[in-house]
Amino acid sequence: MHNMSAARRTVLSLVAVVVVAAITYSAYWRYAAGKLREQLAPWAEARAAEGYLVRWDKARISGFPGAFRIDFANLNVGTLRPLPVAISAGAASAWAMPWNFRHWEFTAPQGARLLDPTGTSGFAAHHLDGVLDVEGRTATQLDITALDVAGIGLAQGIAVGDAEAHIELPATPPQSHSDMALGLSLQVDHATLPTVPGFGDSLSGFTLAAQFKGALPPGPFVQALSRWRDNGGTVDLQSLRLRWGALLLDASGTLALDGALQPEGAFSAIITGQDAAVDVAVMTGTLKPDAAGAVKTLLGLLSQPNAEGQNAVTLPMTIENQRLYLGPAKIADIPPIRWH
Repeated sequence: MHNMSAARRTVLSLVAVVVVAAITYSAYWRYAAGKLREQLAPWAEARAAEGYLVRWDKARISGFPGAFRIDFANLNVGTLRPLPVAISAGAASAWAMPWNFRHWEFTAPQGARLLDPTGTSGFAAHHLDGVLDVEGRTATQLDITALDVAGIGLAQGIAVGDAEAHIELPATPPQSHSDMALGLSLQVDHATLPTVPGFGDSLSGFTLAAQFKGALPPGPFVQALSRWRDNGGTVDLQSLRLRWGALLLDASGTLALDGALQPEGAFSAIITGQDAAVDVAVMTGTLKPDAAGAVKTLLGLLSQPNAEGQNAVTLPMTIENQRLYLGPAKIADIPPIRWH
């Protein structure tokens, strides 16, 4: 009997501990949820001072007991610095575990839209998921997966099955033109583009890694771009890999803006399937047909087998005066960017 009484007291004690812990946790969760609700608007105001505009129509806190979940209606996120874009989602949710408010997962199950500052081009994703990690004094990292992406406006005609992006923001704004303002990695497995003779309409692979360097100053966007350029701001293209039809391009270099705020840059390009690029240059009128044979012969002499055993040529590639050059030959005209 004595042993049974002791066992019963032990069980009752354990039950009491569990009940007290559950009550304590429930009180903590409700308190934390209340504070989270109270701090949402002040948090958005603080982000506005940093160049991020976050607005929503309604926000609801839920997720008890395993998480803190915020469901937004008509969420709009606009960034002024370091790069201006506008993102909107009719419905979006974000959630974090109770023990880690530096790691948030989010989703826009009904899709999201991204537009450039002028509103003339952008992309709409049928579904979007992501993860946001805030690493204190080091950086903020954002990973996004977008499904069934379609071009809008000037980008109409572009369709992407899925795309993955990794964005890194330093904890402190850049102090000079050599400091990173934003790091971006992008991967697209397959995309449909407007048909280009010689290449078709299928992009079978695209990856990019770049760093935007130098702070974009405050003020109207066009004036800010001019000051960013004058202060030495550049885009460090660490790697770009594109496979389009028979053409495989690997490039790296530096991109900037000229006096008319149009792109200019110098790159090193490794090209496989260079004959196809020559054919396209002839089709588009940037290379005379009687010069094509000589160009192909010259590129053939310069080519070397790559890791896959295919002939590849390494050439300088430049963008200047809205023209794209491969070595000394102009291969394309670049439409002007209208920033207004």
